[in-house]
Amino acid sequence: MTMKKHVLAAALLALAATPAAAYTSYLKPEAYWPEGNEVEVEGSFASQFFAPEIALSSDIAGLNPDGSAAAYDQIVVDTNATRLEANLPAAGTYRISTGEQVGNVTSLVGVEGQWRPLAEGETPPEGTPVTTLQAVTLADTYVTRGQASREVVDQSHGRLAIKPVTHPNQVLAAQGFQVDILFDGAPLTNAAIVLYGEGDTDNDLDRYVVTDASGRATFAFEAPGHYVIAARHRAAMPAGGAAQVGSYTTTLTFEALAELPAGYDVAAREAEAARAASRRERTPARRRVGRQD
Repeated sequence: MTMKKHVLAAALLALAATPAAAYTSYLKPEAYWPEGNEVEVEGSFASQFFAPEIALSSDIAGLNPDGSAAAYDQIVVDTNATRLEANLPAAGTYRISTGEQVGNVTSLVGVEGQWRPLAEGETPPEGTPVTTLQAVTLADTYVTRGQASREVVDQSHGRLAIKPVTHPNQVLAAQGFQVDILFDGAPLTNAAIVLYGEGDTDNDLDRYVVTDASGRATFAFEAPGHYVIAARHRAAMPAGGAAQVGSYTTTLTFEALAELPAGYDVAAREAEAARAASRRERTPARRRVGRQD
């Protein structure tokens, strides 16, 4: 990255970053195309991907392929990670999400054109601008059982939304990944959207794309692997909120593939499994032949 490009990235991200930001949230499934009807998902705040450090809230939910709400009751919150078993009862693509989660409120003081946290007990000089800031994070991921579908992919959510254009479970490393970045439903233009690979730290700004006039970002990949897209943006909080300004961070975890999975017909596979189980039940136990002891 050239010095000019790095300075641009730093300038854009400085507008969005929380003063004490050191962790970024993510959700990572054990498989994006699971073979069975459930998948384990790990969620955490981390300063390096994908090394969990601080567990997420247990308020993780999602959407079934038909757009209906999916709730997960098998969630374990450990010290450094939150893990859940997500049921996948039907064929298609599921979205698993933390939803918007809010952090603590920080008081900021403006000094020489820069904002910094106000120290405990500190009284800002008269006339110095002050404000309050609250972090708002959202982490998404998608998994597909059988064949990919788009119902939940095309539904954006959260104030700062990453809306995939390319299906997130059909990203080919050789072809790239397109997403639209929206804030309050409108395109977020001229925003630096960072791409992290496995092992990258969240303060690594070397790989990013600036959104165009339609809010679209197109990512290229040097190799297949697991990646995180992170969008960051500061904006006024809704009226009546706990803080005046929100520091929004939304992430999307996905896999860039070397080739697309073949997929399978879930109904046909379940029917075959049922027939196999029925045959086992009808087969009588073998009678033992020979001398009785």
